Amino acid sequence: MKTPVVLLPALLCNAGLFIHQIKALEETCDFFVPEPGKDTDVSAAARRILNQVPDRFILGGISMGGYIAFEIMRQAPECAAGLILMDTNARSDPPAAREKRRKMIETAQKEGIKSVISPALLDIIAPVNRNDITTHILTHMAIAMGVEKYINEQTLIMNRPESTDLLPTLSCPVLVMGGELDVLSPPAAMDEIAAQIPNSAHVIIENSGHLPPIENPAAVTAAWRLFFKQISF
Repeated sequence: MKTPVVLLPALLCNAGLFIHQIKALEETCDFFVPEPGKDTDVSAAARRILNQVPDRFILGGISMGGYIAFEIMRQAPECAAGLILMDTNARSDPPAAREKRRKMIETAQKEGIKSVISPALLDIIAPVNRNDITTHILTHMAIAMGVEKYINEQTLIMNRPESTDLLPTLSCPVLVMGGELDVLSPPAAMDEIAAQIPNSAHVIIENSGHLPPIENPAAVTAAWRLFFKQISF
């Protein structure tokens, strides 16, 4: 029987963000990536996803996906045999960040989705990884998502609750991961999250910014492979 794995992508991303891991681990894992951008509320997103996935699974969330993963753990902690938290934040959105998101929403509404691709995606990966292939993949995902889903996701992010109180209650094995060069969720911030979770390990992905699955896919796949072997159902 294959290991069921539920993956929750970052803002303006879909299953394509995890394409390398899905392909590399497809012989031992069944991956499910719920359709993103359908919800404006993190609680509603968690409920929708829980209605679509198996009763028990390994849960992984990156950035925005981590916010939804926290809510799934709040609503149904018994469902997760293991948890991956990657380049995310357990705190609610601060006022300055919310204002910036509102301005980006206005820009997208007036100028289209292409106007926000650089600040939302391309500028958050490490400069060394801003090559033609990676830029093409990220741009393709963003265009496929479109303005409406982008607005939904930004609204969800702005309204997310504080989840720091949840961290000490997590009882399943937790893999905390983050890019070495991530300026949004730097290693020190991810280490702070890991320190509050009883059964956790912190892995730093070298040569990567905010989106390690596509910036350093081999390192992410290797870490997941080892983590999955430790999980029992």
